[in-house]
Amino acid sequence: MPWMQGYPYYLIMGSVLSLYMGVNSYKHHNTPGRRYLWILMLLVSVIFAATAGEILSASFQAKLWFRNIQQVPLLLSTIFTYAVIKDYVSRSSAGLNRRLAVICIPVVLDVLLIFTDSYHHLMRSSVGMNTVAGVSGIVVHPTVLNMALIAYDQLFGVYAVFLLAVSLQSSSKYYFKWNVLLLASLFIPVASIFLLPLLKITVVGFTAFTYLPPVFITYFSLFRDPELSLYPRAKKQIVEKMKDGIVLTDRYNNIIDVNEAGELMLSALAERQVSSWVGKNIFMLLEQYGEVAVYYYQQIEGQFEIEVPGTADVCYGLSLIATENNYGQAVGMLIVIRDLSEKKRYERELLYQATVDDLTGLYNRRHFMRLVQNYAMQDGSGKALLLFDIDDFKLINDTYGHMAGDQALVDFSKKVLKLYGNNGIAGRIGGEEFAVCFFADSEEAALREAETFRAEVQKHIVRLEGGLQIRLTVSIGIAFTERCDATFEDFYREADEALYISKTAGKNRVTLGRRPVLMQVRK
Repeated sequence: MPWMQGYPYYLIMGSVLSLYMGVNSYKHHNTPGRRYLWILMLLVSVIFAATAGEILSASFQAKLWFRNIQQVPLLLSTIFTYAVIKDYVSRSSAGLNRRLAVICIPVVLDVLLIFTDSYHHLMRSSVGMNTVAGVSGIVVHPTVLNMALIAYDQLFGVYAVFLLAVSLQSSSKYYFKWNVLLLASLFIPVASIFLLPLLKITVVGFTAFTYLPPVFITYFSLFRDPELSLYPRAKKQIVEKMKDGIVLTDRYNNIIDVNEAGELMLSALAERQVSSWVGKNIFMLLEQYGEVAVYYYQQIEGQFEIEVPGTADVCYGLSLIATENNYGQAVGMLIVIRDLSEKKRYERELLYQATVDDLTGLYNRRHFMRLVQNYAMQDGSGKALLLFDIDDFKLINDTYGHMAGDQALVDFSKKVLKLYGNNGIAGRIGGEEFAVCFFADSEEAALREAETFRAEVQKHIVRLEGGLQIRLTVSIGIAFTERCDATFEDFYREADEALYISKTAGKNRVTLGRRPVLMQVRK
């Protein structure tokens, strides 16, 4: 057989190729369905390399050493074949690492007994050499204990085939044919365990070649060919490019899928940067958001608005959607995260336009009335409404123009906000008429506050464009009440009547509503 002369080099090529695929696969080791494949490929690479070492070694001891080295990846390969398929069909590795650790305990025992077999002969009844077509290798006759441990190990390969076969029932039409192909390729190394003794194939390293079909098919379907990817092409084009964050968790609360937008949003909400959120527990995020965590823990669907920490006006909308299996049992949650920042800014702008006078920045008449009506009384104090009008404002418009008049209104409003922005409610009622509502202990206290305000305005200088300066004065009417059930209309009417008296009595003065005595002020 001329082709057998290059047999060791075929094995080395297989080792290099498997190593290349394993290294390339590692960068996807956090992706659901792909977490363990890189390990299986590296194990196959070691099987090929150790087999080539056995063939190329000249001495019996060296061949035996390489034969013993082969047993480690051979025994682990079936277990990690099970891990790959389990992760592939369930898309979750929750608890699988602990399970693999327990499963590997007999394998570790098997390896230890093989390497120490020369002292106790519990694993091999005899060891010799065999040459087929010029290729020499070790031939062993296993004991019953060795056969039992091998059978235990191979059960996981059979179980992997079973899991993949069962998953065909729920495969979509598009993926069915590829899963069948993967099942057929996986069947080759499993079937070879039973067929090689019957076919009496004794070529050294032939078992290693039986792993190439499933390794090749799995690698190219999961990593190289987008058409054979675990996810449909539509998922990549639609979900991955969505501006909304899509996060899918399993029944163990581990994140098994997240798109690019979701990665960024999760990092912003959790205030931490991670290489990938896939495989992380969702409670790394939810521990900061108690109400969301309660809904998630109880598998209750809900919608929430969350202010992103460390930002001024970034807001995310978060929707929880329970996912179910074929039996209607909740097995995880779908979390959709939307950026509501622009919507919130638009809502704030609409609210501002609906409640604030766009020229002065004070509350408009309608919103001012609503706020005053709902202005809760404080214990031991009353509520005062200060209604004031800029004296002779028409003269400013006629003398300096309406632009100057608007400038005077803006400047005057800033003065009002400075005085009452933190201890009252200030609004523009219309034109040059303004109002302030604040708490006062008595009518006398309200009068003193109004007189202080009138004096402050009289001292204030309004600077217009072109270097012009003017002084404003105001006429003020006050209404005071200690009644909680007083309506705004009555309150306003009383202050308006008092303002009218101030205007007709000479302006630049303060009048308390329904009081015959006027407070005269010096001009």
